[in-house]
This record gives sequence, structure tokens and C-alpha cells, in this order.
Amino acid sequence: MMQYKIDIQRINVLLIDDHSLVAEGLRQLLTKMLPADSIINISDSIEKAKASLQKIQYDFVLTDLVMPGQQVSGFISYLRAHYPDLIILVVSSVIDTNTIKECLSLGIHGYISKATTPGEIKFAFENTYKGLKFISSDLSGRLAGSVLHIEHTNLTKKELEVLRLLAAGHKTKVVADLLHVSPITIMTHKRNLMHKLNLHSVVGLVKYAYDHHLI
Repeated sequence: MMQYKIDIQRINVLLIDDHSLVAEGLRQLLTKMLPADSIINISDSIEKAKASLQKIQYDFVLTDLVMPGQQVSGFISYLRAHYPDLIILVVSSVIDTNTIKECLSLGIHGYISKATTPGEIKFAFENTYKGLKFISSDLSGRLAGSVLHIEHTNLTKKELEVLRLLAAGHKTKVVADLLHVSPITIMTHKRNLMHKLNLHSVVGLVKYAYDHHLI
């Protein structure tokens, strides 16, 4: 687990999930990955989560999206309004693109599939802590494929996937590993993206992705 140590300072994390086994499993995983003095608490309802938020200054909230009798989307909006510095990650088995886009529009910082790996969780924490957005790699391709309706570009599905991963904060080598290709192939895609979009830097690509709601 050492290779999955999350490279950030001590933080406070609130996990929200009505399935206690899932939440406890995630807490045990994060306990191994985060600095030893981090606080990791669990709430099994939005009401309990709100009470915990009033007592402790959290840095991260990780919430499930589907909890019977709970309005999670409204809770996300509540968090954005009352805790503007809080980093919100959705951890869910819901993988349809419309739901992911809706959550992003509400202001979440990352969307993680429950089928993800410890390595992806490490990326999610480190990237969102730096102010970047994050979508787990098993969902990013699905989301990229859903934006092919952007008629004014002639980007291929693979180029959109590379663009999404780069804009999510992944380095070239990481993108190559996630897509099972060589870094040279990713560099080629980056050059093609810049040429087609008339951009001149990765920063420009990231801005394009944000402006067109690709992340």
C-alpha cells in the first residue's frame, strides 16, 4: 500500500454512505493511504453529516449519490453554499453520463466509480486538493464519448478521451498507462488536439475542456 500513499498533508475527511460495510471499507483504505493523524469519520445520512460538519472543519466530503430518502443533489448544493472551500467527491455505482454531468454542474470536484482502484483514489485526492477536477478513468472515456455532439470540432473519440484525462490533471505517462498506449502516442494526440483547436499549450486544452463542460 506504500505506493498508494496520498501525497498531501493531514486532512479531515467525512464519508457519507448508508451502506456501513462500504463506508467502513473505504475508511480502512483511506486510513492506510492518508497521513496518520488525519480524521476520517462516517455518516450514514445527510442529517448526521450536517451535524458532523458543524462540529468539525472537514477538508473533503466523499458521498454516495443514491441513498433512499435522501436528496443528495440538494445536499451538494447546500455544501457549495455553506462550505465553499470543501472538496466534494462523489463515490458512486451510478455511471451514466447525464448524472455525472449534472453532478459536475452542481460544483463537485470529482466523480469516482465504486469499481475504481486505490491508485485512482490517490489521484482523486491529490488532483482535487490542487484545485483540479477529477473523473475516474473507467468513467472518463464514457463521458468523453458522450460529448461527440460538439459539432464545431472534428475531434475523434480517442482525442476527446485524451483531452478529458489531461484536463483532469493526469500527466502524459499516467494517461498513457490508463489508455494502455505509449507516452509517444499521447504526445501525438496532444499535438493533434492543439492543432485542431488552434491552441498552443496544455493550459489552453484544460481551459477548452472547462469551457465546453468536458470536466
